Amino acid sequence: MSDLEQVESDIVSNENISLEPSIQPGELSGEGKFTWQIVLMLAIVVVTWATPNVVGRYLAENKLLSPTQISALRYIPAAITLLIVILATKKWKLFIEDIKVKHYHLIIAALILASFVLLQMYSVVYTEASASSFLLNVNPVITFVLTIIILKERHKWWGSIGVLLAAVGIFFIAVPLEEISSIFSSTVILGNLLAFLSGFAWAAYSIYLKRFLRERDPITVSTWTLSISAIVLTIVMFCVDGWFSTTPRYYAILLTTFLGIVPTALAFTLWFVIIRRVSVQKASVYQFLIPIIATLLAVLFLGEGLTWWFDLGAGLILIGLLITQKS
Repeated sequence: MSDLEQVESDIVSNENISLEPSIQPGELSGEGKFTWQIVLMLAIVVVTWATPNVVGRYLAENKLLSPTQISALRYIPAAITLLIVILATKKWKLFIEDIKVKHYHLIIAALILASFVLLQMYSVVYTEASASSFLLNVNPVITFVLTIIILKERHKWWGSIGVLLAAVGIFFIAVPLEEISSIFSSTVILGNLLAFLSGFAWAAYSIYLKRFLRERDPITVSTWTLSISAIVLTIVMFCVDGWFSTTPRYYAILLTTFLGIVPTALAFTLWFVIIRRVSVQKASVYQFLIPIIATLLAVLFLGEGLTWWFDLGAGLILIGLLITQKS
C-alpha cells in the first residue's frame, strides 16, 4: 500500500469513529420496511396527534388560554422533557455536535415548527374544529407532491388515487354535508386558510428533516427544534399577550403539559425516527387516521354521535391507506 493510500485509509477510519448515530441499511434512503416497531410507533403518533386540536379548541373556546399561550406552554414542557432525556441518555456530545454542524438547518426547522403550532392553534379559534381538522390533516396530500419534487421519491401513479380517496374520507368525517355551506363562508375563511397553512407547515417540516437532518439523532434534533421553537413562541406570546393577566387554571396547565410531553416531545421524536426509516409519503398517509380517532374521542368524552358519513369516510380512508401502501 502506498503512502497516499495509507493516509486515505486512515481518514476513512477516523470518519467512521464519529458522533453520528448508527444508521441501518436503507434507513436514510427511505426504503425501509414497515416492521412491527415502525407500526407501533406510528400507532402512538397517530393516537396522540388526535388530541391537540380537541384540547386546543377547549382551552381557547373557554378563554382559559390564548392561542400563543397554548403554543408556548405546549412547547416549553416538551423541550424540558427532551432535555432531561438528553441528560439521562448521556447524549450531550451529540447534542452539542448538532448545533455546531447543523445550526442553520436546526433554526430553520424550528421556525417552521413554531409556525405550525401557531397556525394550528389560531385556526381552531376562527373556524369549526371539524373543518380545521380536515384542512390540517390533508397534509399527506401536500407531502405526496413534495416528496416527489424535493426528495425524488418515486411512487406508482395509482398511489395518488389512494391519497385522494383518503382525503375524501377525511372530508366526510370532518365536515358533514349538511354543514358544507359554512366551510368557505366569510366568517370562517381565515380559520380555514390558517388550518391549511398549518398542514403545509407540517409537511414542510417533515420534508426538511428528511432532506437536511436525517443523519442526525432523532432525540437531539427534536430537542433542538423544540427548544428553539419554545424560545420563539415565548417571545411571541409576550409580544402579543403580555404577561398573564390572571394565573392560568391548574387544569389548563395540566392539559398544556400533557400536550407538551405526549403528542409533542414523544410523538415528534418518534415521527423523526419513522421518517428516517421509511418513505415520508408512506408514513405521512397514516395521518389520515387522525380524524377517525379524534371523532371517537369526541364520542367518548363529549357525547357526540356517529353518522353514516363517519362510516363512509372511515372506509375510504382505510381503502386509501391500502392502495397507497401497495403503490
